[in-house]
Amino acid sequence: MKVLFGLCAWGIGHATRSLPLIKKLISEGNEVTIATSGRALRLLKNELGKQVKYITFPAFPNPYTHTKFFVLKFSLYLPSIIAAISRERLKVSKLVSKYGYDMIISDHAYGFNSKKIPSYLIIHQIRFILPRKLRKVETFTETFNKLITQGFSKVLILDFEKKGLSGDLSHNLNLFNKKKICYMGPTSSFERKSVKKDIDYLISISGPEPQRTIFEEKVLEQIQYLKGKIVVTTGKPEKKSKKVKGNVTIYNYLTSEERENLLSRAKMVISRSGYSTVCDVAEVGAKAFFIPTPQQTEQEYLAKYLEEKGWFYSKSQADFNLVKDLKKAEKFSSYPKKDFTRKSVKTFMKIIK
Repeated sequence: MKVLFGLCAWGIGHATRSLPLIKKLISEGNEVTIATSGRALRLLKNELGKQVKYITFPAFPNPYTHTKFFVLKFSLYLPSIIAAISRERLKVSKLVSKYGYDMIISDHAYGFNSKKIPSYLIIHQIRFILPRKLRKVETFTETFNKLITQGFSKVLILDFEKKGLSGDLSHNLNLFNKKKICYMGPTSSFERKSVKKDIDYLISISGPEPQRTIFEEKVLEQIQYLKGKIVVTTGKPEKKSKKVKGNVTIYNYLTSEERENLLSRAKMVISRSGYSTVCDVAEVGAKAFFIPTPQQTEQEYLAKYLEEKGWFYSKSQADFNLVKDLKKAEKFSSYPKKDFTRKSVKTFMKIIK
């Protein structure tokens, strides 16, 4: 079967969480073509090499900003995003006609669907969580998501239906047809390894610019005050490098296998509260301290939701103090469900077959 797999190119999270699904498709003899761009494309090329084909697709307009006006900027970008989805659909239609794909799978790339063949949307966020003053608008955002997902055969939610990791991002829905939604379970490109926990702090720098660099600079400034073995990954697949200074080791980029090993060895993870990262930490049963991307309301909501559940501690980028906050993070229990990816992959394959 010929599969066109489109991925959102904001950061590398969509690429890492879809990696086990792509590998499963390959292992069952399917011919997979990946369509994305930027760091997501570079990561997948590093991981999969010549096992798949690649098409460079431009990323949607990036609404992330240095300022506190993310919601306003995102609203202003909506016409550009809708136009980008329309262009994406047109390109996908031409690709389907030219190459004869049998199926389309999309990770948060709304234009990757076709009326001619089965099209599946992988997503963890059907409802946009807005600032408190704008909560009344959330019904509109669910309506918007319902409209732009109509071209898909099924909407596959990367979470459990009960006791999930995503909270109201993908639960308690009022407008979606329940027959169209499938809770396939969360995924991670990692597996828990039985290794010695000899890394005191594993710090993962990720996400869209410019906030990725701001976060990196603040973390590197504070780690000098931490004791123990520290490993930092900066999430830059452009160039693989390693720097060691005292008790700190910094990697620009690691393969999935290398990252998996480090995560299993870590006593505490410090990272953004992006959903893909949350799933990675939960998969291996690690403890974590989450610092959401400023004004990215999804991450801010997730951080608060996970803290209220008693699973992970969090603090804002403006206010975090690693020395003080890590002591509080140690008291949290971590997510109770582990090793769930294999089951989620099986569920995914069952749905698309």
